Amino acid sequence: MTPNHEPEQQKPDAGIAVIWVAVFLLVSLWFVSLAIDMGKLMAAKTELQAAADAAALAGVASVDLETGAVIQDSARVHASYTASQNGAYEGTQTPVIIDPIGDVSFPMANRVRVIVRREAATGNPVLTHFAQTLGIPNLSVNADATAEVHLIGEPCEHIAPFAPEDVPPTGFVSDCSTSYVLKGGAGAGSSGNYQLLDLPQCNESDFTGGGAAAVYQYTRYGYECCLSIGEDFVPTSPGVKFGPFMKGLQERFDADKDRRGGICYSDYTGNGSRIFVTPIIESFDVNGKKLVHIVKFAAFFLQYRPSGGPSAPITGQFVKYVVPGNVGPNPPSDSMIYGIHLVE
Repeated sequence: MTPNHEPEQQKPDAGIAVIWVAVFLLVSLWFVSLAIDMGKLMAAKTELQAAADAAALAGVASVDLETGAVIQDSARVHASYTASQNGAYEGTQTPVIIDPIGDVSFPMANRVRVIVRREAATGNPVLTHFAQTLGIPNLSVNADATAEVHLIGEPCEHIAPFAPEDVPPTGFVSDCSTSYVLKGGAGAGSSGNYQLLDLPQCNESDFTGGGAAAVYQYTRYGYECCLSIGEDFVPTSPGVKFGPFMKGLQERFDADKDRRGGICYSDYTGNGSRIFVTPIIESFDVNGKKLVHIVKFAAFFLQYRPSGGPSAPITGQFVKYVVPGNVGPNPPSDSMIYGIHLVE
């Protein structure tokens, strides 16, 4: 006889486990999808913040150098243009467009605040993909930045390794017909010093070295670290060092877009290469390589392409100028060096 086999009964828990696995996979997929959309939102936020920072800095650079107040119409134009040169995610990467009236404001006379948006109200929200299944077709995000301009006592870029002497007691004059000796020639030095500085190593630059190489480097490209009024003493760099100094000056002049000689700063249309931010030293009357005291900073415009031999002095027109930097300790008003930075 053939034995009877009763059919095996499936355990009820097996079907429930399959359902739970399916639910878990669906929920996991939903969370992963949501994370992708949130990642897009965070990326857009980062890009918008960068655009807001750049736009605020560009706007606040439109400063009236006589009063220190922002020129509002010019600031709106520069902020709007700079924002448009940045991109942020929408559905794809698109330019950041701001309303120069509604999105640019002036909380103080020397401050500019910029808001940049990816919002449904402005027609450019961040589009979602997976969140649309939950009825969320887009997400809104914005960013804002405030920048400030002020007199500074601690410039942080483009500093020259030479310093004018014989500073007038009444302060510098920015008249085109008045020039100042930025560095004396051979024979005009004091105890072996010719108004050159041995600036300390800068961690913002790949350059390492000193002496003549540093004179050329910082004359040609500028010193990129901060120096401060009153608190910083820097060593002198004895000797004329005419070759590397003149080479750096001439290359700097030739790198400018406006190379016309004999012009005033008011007629200048270049890219700033002919402008030098220099420390002002209390006195170079020290013997050999010694520490000297920075009492202020000033900016000067080269009216002519440097030329001549080692005995020829280098002169420049005093100008009011804007550079990156910090307020620092007690910035003197007669130096007229303005700095811009983000404050919020």
